[in-house]
Amino acid sequence: MKNYWFALKSHIYVEFKTKFTLLYDTVSGERIESDLEEGNALIRQMYEPLNLGVVSVNETMFTHSPLKEWIEEILKRNMGDLTDEADLAQKPVRLIPILNLQKDIDKFKENENSLLFFEKDVSKYLLELNIYVNDVCDKACPHCDLLCKQTHCCTATQTYHTELSLQHLQTVFQQLQYWPIHTINILGGDVLHYSQLEQLEELACQYMKELHYYLHYKNYQLHSPLETQKIELIVTFPVDEMQFEKVYTSIHLENTRFHFLIEDEAQYIQAEKLIEGLKIEAFDLTPIFTGANMSFFEENVYVDKDDIFFKIFQIREIFRNKKLNSNFFGMLHLLPHGEIKANMNTRTIGNIKEDELVDIIQKELIQNTAWRKIRDSHPCNECIYQFICASPSNYEEIIGRNNLCHIDI
Repeated sequence: MKNYWFALKSHIYVEFKTKFTLLYDTVSGERIESDLEEGNALIRQMYEPLNLGVVSVNETMFTHSPLKEWIEEILKRNMGDLTDEADLAQKPVRLIPILNLQKDIDKFKENENSLLFFEKDVSKYLLELNIYVNDVCDKACPHCDLLCKQTHCCTATQTYHTELSLQHLQTVFQQLQYWPIHTINILGGDVLHYSQLEQLEELACQYMKELHYYLHYKNYQLHSPLETQKIELIVTFPVDEMQFEKVYTSIHLENTRFHFLIEDEAQYIQAEKLIEGLKIEAFDLTPIFTGANMSFFEENVYVDKDDIFFKIFQIREIFRNKKLNSNFFGMLHLLPHGEIKANMNTRTIGNIKEDELVDIIQKELIQNTAWRKIRDSHPCNECIYQFICASPSNYEEIIGRNNLCHIDI
C-alpha cells in the first residue's frame, strides 16, 4: 500500500466555514468549493501546527469515490500535489498563508505604553482628508443630506450656517506639512461662498499641498478663483442640460472630473447621453440610495458570485480585508464646526479646535468607528467568500444591511 504526502500550493487561500471550505488560487483565480466532510477534514489537518502544511494519505482513501474525485480535481487545477512518501527521506514542509501582522493594533491596544509604538508612523495612516469649509448652498438638491453619506459630495444645512475659520485651516496645514498625505478634498455647501477661499488656496501653495474642489455644476462660475484648480464637478438629476453644457464649454477639462450621481435607469440613460454627446472623458457614475429605489440597487449594486470573482485576488488583498476596511481606512472628514469623523455615517472622534490629528488617528485606530470595520457580522461571517468580497461600504450603512448580495448562505 502506497502512502503519499498531500499538500496545497503555497498560494492557495483557504476559508473554513461550518460545512463548506473554499480553496482559492491567488495566481490563476481557480476556486473549489466543497462540502465534502472527508476532504475538508484533510485541509484542516494541514493547518494544524504540527503538520506544517502537509498530511499523509494512502491508497485506501482513493477507494472512496467522492474523496478521490476531490483530490484529483485539486491536482488537475494545479492547486496541490501528491508525493510518494518513498521518494522522500523525511516529511516535507509546505508554507501556508497565515495572517500575522507585527503591527497589529489589537495586540497593543490593551497596553497604553505599547501604543507609543505607533506614534512614529501614525502620519502615514492618513491617506485622504475631506475638509467641509462651509454648509451654505441655495440649490436645495433632492436628498442633499443623504448624498454626502454615500460619496464625496457637497451638503448644506437649512437651520444654521457655519464656516471653518482660516485659523483652524492653518492649524490643519501646519500639522500636515511633512505628512505624505495623498489627497486633500475641499467641499461645502457651496465652496465658492466660502469667505476665505483665496486665503485657503494661498495656504495650500505655502504648504505645497494640492487641493481638489468639489462643486455642484450649478454652482460653478466662470472666472472664479478656482478656474485653474482641480475641480470635481458633481452632477445630480434632473440635469439642466443647457446650463450643464454652458459649464462644460467654459471649464478647464484637463483639470476637471465629472461625478454623476445616479438614482435609477432613466438617470443613467440621461448621463450616458451627456457623456457621449459632449465626449466627456473623465467621469464616474455613482449609484445613490434614496430609500425608494431598492429595486435599482438590487439589480445594479447587489453582487453575485460572478461579480465577486470578476478579478484575481492576491493573498495580500484578502488578508487586508480581514484587518481593515479598504473603503474607509485612512480617511478623515473635517466638518465646518471643527468636528472630525472617520466616516460621515459614524460618530465624531475629535475636534480640530482641541485635538491634534495625530491623536485623532490613534483614537480611530483604537476605537474603530470605521477604519477597521470588516465583514464579521451575520450573515457575512458564515460565508466562504467573507474576505474575498469587498469591504463594507457606505451603502450598507445607509441601507441598514450587512450584506448587499444575492448569495444564499
